[in-house]
Amino acid sequence: MTRWRARAEGPRRRTTDEREARNERPSEEGRGRVQAARRRRETQQSNIPVVQWSPAGRRLLGGLVLLIAVVVVLVIATAGTPRTPPATLPPTPVLSGIERSGQVSLARDCGYSAPLPGASGRSLWLFCDTPVWVRKPGAQGDSAWSLKRFITGSTAAEGQAVAGASPVARAPGLLSEVSTPRLGVSFTAGGAPASGAAARGSPAEFLGSPGGLVTTFGMPCADGGGYAASWASGVARVPSAPYLLVTFTNYCVLGGSGGFLPEGFGLAEYDPATGTLSHEVTVFSGLDLSFDPSAKLLGSPVFSGGYLYLFGPTCTALSSGRCATGTLFEARVPASPASWGDPLSYRWWTSGGGPFGPWTPNPAAATTIIAGARPSAVSVGDFAAAGHQLVLVEQTSINGAFTVYQSPGPTGPWTKVRSGRVACRSGTGFANFCRAIIGHPELSTPTQLVLSYFDPAAGARGHVMVAGFRW
Repeated sequence: MTRWRARAEGPRRRTTDEREARNERPSEEGRGRVQAARRRRETQQSNIPVVQWSPAGRRLLGGLVLLIAVVVVLVIATAGTPRTPPATLPPTPVLSGIERSGQVSLARDCGYSAPLPGASGRSLWLFCDTPVWVRKPGAQGDSAWSLKRFITGSTAAEGQAVAGASPVARAPGLLSEVSTPRLGVSFTAGGAPASGAAARGSPAEFLGSPGGLVTTFGMPCADGGGYAASWASGVARVPSAPYLLVTFTNYCVLGGSGGFLPEGFGLAEYDPATGTLSHEVTVFSGLDLSFDPSAKLLGSPVFSGGYLYLFGPTCTALSSGRCATGTLFEARVPASPASWGDPLSYRWWTSGGGPFGPWTPNPAAATTIIAGARPSAVSVGDFAAAGHQLVLVEQTSINGAFTVYQSPGPTGPWTKVRSGRVACRSGTGFANFCRAIIGHPELSTPTQLVLSYFDPAAGARGHVMVAGFRW
């Protein structure tokens, strides 16, 4: 078997090394093949281009290599380093000039603002109830806060719209108190502010105390230590006019901790150039608790497409200081004093449709504009000047939680932008909770949303603050 396999494979060709070991010379044919292989290798090597670098070229090449090395090192060094977020406005008090000395503290809430017509770079601020606290020296050389005056309803102030261009300085400048407005045409009786101007820059009543408000038992609102108040619910520039439209809600504030009853919604026009309040009208009024609150809790005026749009919240269930369920409703009326003073001209948005389409004259048929809404309060404004659209801020708890939505127009759709919480702390006294979270277009920028809010622990017994949030 072994002999057959060797024969089948045939004689093996001996290599050159084997022949040399046997002192054999390669045949002429073998030498020819070796020489041909050598010539092929030399030809391939001769075809490789040889780069001749000049001294300047060698320096350039060295610089490029060094630059690449530096870039690689920087990429590796910064790959794991988190990017520092842009700075925002820290919690800052909205101060009046009379608070500059530190001897006076205005514990007022709300805090709506709007640019002043004809006064570039200046804004009007509207506040609600305004307790005036002053420092009283003590017997031991110390001092304590003492309530000097309590202004019911509303006060107003104006000043530089933005204190600085830096992101951390987007607060209003020091404000000057606005005197009690003069009364213009068509101002209804019972809603007139008290006569007289603010003394030496002190706060003064802006909207007058409403008349005819009663308790749940039908008694005058002042009985039992209560009082009637018109609380501002928004302000906006009237298109093509030199004045502002102020919206308000009339409340009977019950004595003690009895709460407060909404009993009316109204509007008034304010001319800051003349200090005149005119065309005041209470559109919806009365204590009829069966009447849907969506007719009384309107505010946040927005002008768009020939209409005046208004917004309001209703919380239907509370849970641990939060609104568990509720409704964000919207109404509209033609944008003219004759129309917004007529209750029959108002329409409310409804998702169910009907003979009037999506806008119904029945406030009880209004449905929420945002599914899953949980509003304790709401603020809506046009943020086009800040590079955004119509912005809705929904306060969802008395601890300062909020959610921000954005829409290309008043009729939606509304898209969630972000949520967060303002830096409220626990204070003392009645109404000791975080409230009045309001957006301010003139303070905001494309990257920072500025909100105001009432912090019950700031100042003497609470104070309006502003703070920025990235968006």
